[in-house]
Amino acid sequence: MTLAEANTYFETVPDSSTWDDKTDDQKNRSLISSTRWIDSLNFYGDRCDSGQALSWPRNNYHVDRVELTCSAIPADIKYAAFELARALVNDTDSITGNTGDTGLFEEVKLGELEVKYNTSSQATGTVNNVFDVYPWLQSYLGAYSLGGSGSYQVRVVRG
Repeated sequence: MTLAEANTYFETVPDSSTWDDKTDDQKNRSLISSTRWIDSLNFYGDRCDSGQALSWPRNNYHVDRVELTCSAIPADIKYAAFELARALVNDTDSITGNTGDTGLFEEVKLGELEVKYNTSSQATGTVNNVFDVYPWLQSYLGAYSLGGSGSYQVRVVRG
């Protein structure tokens, strides 16, 4: 994924000001960082070449009945990298190893069932993977990812 591809992508979003106001050096650094974070996740399928440096492209997996091929990186993977790069370039301290109280729940409701937590007694969260800080990335990567680098989720299929 290139800076030119990222710039083209941001021409299609409603507000690109938080990308456009950065230098090319800042953008390139954030693209490299976002690629590293995404690459640390566990993905379905196989790398196309056992010697390739990054997790993508991949094959031997289907998303929405479309088979991954070695000739292309899916758009959602690219969009995730671009959006994460934008988030990182605008908050360079966002992934520091500790999420503070981000992600701690004060209360959880399910119908009439309600649980309230004492957040002052909860430990600060640690960053196991990029989903801890940017859970919205799962909307882009969820169909391709087994989960985070630290969660090791396993897909179970009946039948």
